[in-house]
Amino acid sequence: MAGVKGETTRARLLASAEERFAAQGYHGTTVSQIVAGAGLTQASFYLYFPSKEELMNELLRRFEDRIRELGNAGEEAGRQPDGKLEAFATHSLIAMFKLLGENLNLTRIALQGAAGERIRLELARGVADNLRLNQSRGVVSPEIEPGLAAESLVAAVEYLAYRYLMNGERSVEELGNQAARLFLRGILK
Repeated sequence: MAGVKGETTRARLLASAEERFAAQGYHGTTVSQIVAGAGLTQASFYLYFPSKEELMNELLRRFEDRIRELGNAGEEAGRQPDGKLEAFATHSLIAMFKLLGENLNLTRIALQGAAGERIRLELARGVADNLRLNQSRGVVSPEIEPGLAAESLVAAVEYLAYRYLMNGERSVEELGNQAARLFLRGILK
C-alpha cells in the first residue's frame, strides 16, 4: 500500500509542477508553490525529487518518450494491409493531437526554448527516416523529399495544436482528420 501512496504523492507533485511551470515558467516557480499546489509539505517533495530541476527533467522525459513513441508510428505504417494505411495514419495523427491536447501545460513547457527545438528536430528526423523506409517499401511517393515533408508535418501539428487545442476551438479528431487528409491526399480535387 505504501507503494501506491508513494506513486500517488509523486503524481500530485508532478501535476502541480506541470501546472505552475506552464503558468509561471520554470524560474518563476518555487518548490513551496509546487508543494502547496499538491497539498503536501516540502519534506514530501524532497522524498521524491532531489531538486526542482530533477522534477522538470522527469516531466520532460515522460513527455518526450510519449512523443517519440507516437512519432515512430510511421515505421508501422508500411506494414498496414491494403486499404488500411490512411486510417492508420489518421489514427496516429489523432493520437499525437490527443497527447498534445491532454497535456497542454506540458506541451507549452516542453516545446519552449532549446528543449523544444531538440524535441522538434528529433521528431522530424524520426518521421523523415520512416518516410524514407516507406518509400523503399513503395508506400510513399518517391517524389516526396522526406526531410522537407517531415519538417512540414511536425511544424503543422505543433502550430495546429497551439492554434486550436489550446483554446478548445477544435477537437483532436477534427485536427487529426484534417491533417491526415492534407498530408495524405493533398489539397487538389
